[in-house]
Amino acid sequence: MPFLSSCIKATFIIALAFPLYSETSLGSKTQTRSPPDCKVYADRLHHCTREMDPVCAKNGHTYSNRCQFCSAKLENEGVEFRRYGRC
Repeated sequence: MPFLSSCIKATFIIALAFPLYSETSLGSKTQTRSPPDCKVYADRLHHCTREMDPVCAKNGHTYSNRCQFCSAKLENEGVEFRRYGRC
């Protein structure tokens, strides 16, 4: 009888915990981010931090973060945003 009782308790705990993790682990992880607003970086060209948040431009170049991408874009109008992440 004690084995059956502990088995029921374990099943009950798993049944309670599963909904907490099922939404986060089984769902798709789509994250939509808007293109960088380069007006913010207009007054501080090339004075960027070293954080890594890669930005892929349409010219095939990967910039390490939004600030470096915007610095290149503000200097050269040919640089356009493609997506976040490495190219």
